[in-house]
Amino acid sequence: MPLYIILIAVIFFCSGCVALYPAQWQAITVIDELTGEPVCRVRAISPMQTDSSYYPIVDMVHDQVRVGMHSPDQNPLPVGDIQLQVDSHYRWLIKQRDMPYYLQQQMDITPHILIGYDHYLSHMNMHQRDELQHSFSTVTAKALASRSPYTVATGDAAKSLFNQMLTGEFLEYRIFQTPLHGLTVGRYPLAHDYLKALQTCGIDWYP
Repeated sequence: MPLYIILIAVIFFCSGCVALYPAQWQAITVIDELTGEPVCRVRAISPMQTDSSYYPIVDMVHDQVRVGMHSPDQNPLPVGDIQLQVDSHYRWLIKQRDMPYYLQQQMDITPHILIGYDHYLSHMNMHQRDELQHSFSTVTAKALASRSPYTVATGDAAKSLFNQMLTGEFLEYRIFQTPLHGLTVGRYPLAHDYLKALQTCGIDWYP
């Protein structure tokens, strides 16, 4: 039986299986879409990927590691909630709304909103002004997060995932359905090229 027929049969019968991408991990320098800062990003790109493919990323920002999934470069969409699992380890649920670094001020819209309210502000003390500005900045940050082209784990979850990925064989993911995209599952190999890309970005170990 010709090889291409066998491949088609395998694809057909495995249509409900988890997709395994023969990906190549690479280190690239990008401008973070939300913070506007340059980031050395480790990502996996597969020759089988299309404009609608999602891919995993590992970033180190302000000495904090982030691990997650990025939406297609040609069609960036909010990723939404995801699950990540290395081999048979614990399966982490990462919710987009729980990404804490978005609560850092990304864009201050307070001066624009408060135009025309100088008389009201003049009767507020410094503490009240600070609280009002913090409230507007937090709302702005959450609005930006809702448009994020990626969802990533941070803190202890990211540390655990990262350390598991250093010695694991596969990273498996699940991207939950949203109004903008359907359910997506798959897994990527964690081979020598992954470790090499980490070293290129200076991400060797995270205790």
